[in-house]
Amino acid sequence: MKRIFKVIGISILILILFRGIIFRLAIKYNEIGTRPKIEITSGDLMERIERKSKDKKNDLKSIVEVADEITTTELKFTTNRASNNPNELINTKQANCVGYSAMFNSITNYLIRKNELQNEIEAEHKIGQLELFGINLHQYFESPFFRDHDFNEITDKKTGNKISIDPSVSDYLWINRISKK
Repeated sequence: MKRIFKVIGISILILILFRGIIFRLAIKYNEIGTRPKIEITSGDLMERIERKSKDKKNDLKSIVEVADEITTTELKFTTNRASNNPNELINTKQANCVGYSAMFNSITNYLIRKNELQNEIEAEHKIGQLELFGINLHQYFESPFFRDHDFNEITDKKTGNKISIDPSVSDYLWINRISKK
């Protein structure tokens, strides 16, 4: 009996420690579109961004970290109808995957513009569909809520390297990188 608990415990530990790798191997994001940028006009949101980015480097990695931290701190996931505008979300705090990605993308683009990095970094709000081992998961749901799933892609224009992130998955599974098909 002790051996069974030991095996189960080690298995759970491995799943927790390697959850990101396992998630990226099993789940792929298939891009089907993009959403427009939403400019930040909320003074509250700008103040939070300024405070969080004050002592950070002005590079891609730091910008992504700040955007992810603010998004996951400020928002809570809901399956109910919610705004997708970060200027409203900073007050309502409730968002679905579209709102999470819109908030993340707006913060990222705010920091890119603020630091005059438009020629170096590009951030896009993507619409995708999730595939589990190559099988489109959205075909199994009737609800329009599960029609698609939003994520973000940040490109280093100098190197061509891309970072794909799903802020809602980052918030709830602590997985801050995803795999795009």
